[in-house]
Amino acid sequence: MITIDLNDDWNKAQAIYRWVYVNVNKTIVMSFPSALDVLQSMEGDCNEHTVLYTALSRAAGIPTKMAIGLVWSDDLNGFYYHAWPEVYIGQWIPMDPTLGQPIADATHIKLLEGGIDSWPQLAGYLGQVRVEILEIE
Repeated sequence: MITIDLNDDWNKAQAIYRWVYVNVNKTIVMSFPSALDVLQSMEGDCNEHTVLYTALSRAAGIPTKMAIGLVWSDDLNGFYYHAWPEVYIGQWIPMDPTLGQPIADATHIKLLEGGIDSWPQLAGYLGQVRVEILEIE
């Protein structure tokens, strides 16, 4: 029903983004979620938002992949580990339905892509990544 009246993939991607951002409560959850789990609980952190967005977008016929990496937080005054979806609309476009960014900003630094089964590979980066901010415009 989210995309029923839409024909353009970008408009569909945006409608799904808005629906997930508005309807999934933002809370930290320690799990490897499925889209069905998220639909039942309607809550979660970046993992849950990304898994649900990816499933809904793929169901609407939009090529979608999951990314995991780092994102800047003004609240933490630093980078933290984060997940977000990317959609293919002639090119791969990162979106962030957790943080409310219809096009994810430049502070999203992708380290991995793939399903939840690939996310444990992130452990190799823990404590190893150093980011130096040279300039902010």
